[in-house]
Amino acid sequence: MHLALSWALSRTPGGRASRKPSRFLSGIAPQTEREPAPSRRRRSRGPAGNCRVCNRELTTPAAIMLRRCETCAVDVDTELLAQLKDWRLRTATEMKVPAYVVFTDNTLTAIAEMLPTDEAALVAIPGIGARKLEQFGPDVLELVRARR
Repeated sequence: MHLALSWALSRTPGGRASRKPSRFLSGIAPQTEREPAPSRRRRSRGPAGNCRVCNRELTTPAAIMLRRCETCAVDVDTELLAQLKDWRLRTATEMKVPAYVVFTDNTLTAIAEMLPTDEAALVAIPGIGARKLEQFGPDVLELVRARR
């Protein structure tokens, strides 16, 4: 059995090479020899960075989300994490969407580890952009502040 993975470097034939492989192929697909166009490089958050615990380079999507290696031990407020998951389930049910649409498990774990107390700290967590900050930020910050 053979599986071939590919992606187009541009949307149109002869176009600029401005696309990159899906992040879900990281670690299993060979990297292209051409660099992505500067305008398409990781925009808002800069490079993936290093683990906030051991300072190694972060390579997996989950590690980037948590801003630490998945194997590094950290303190996580397990009660807060449970409260966040309960809140997410209620919110998703009200919105009639799957729970991961509200926040992924990794995003909730990052919140329970980093304990953001304001909007700037909350939006600094990967997976939380302006829309989710506006939509869910006040509820999440209230839960975090109540645990402190």
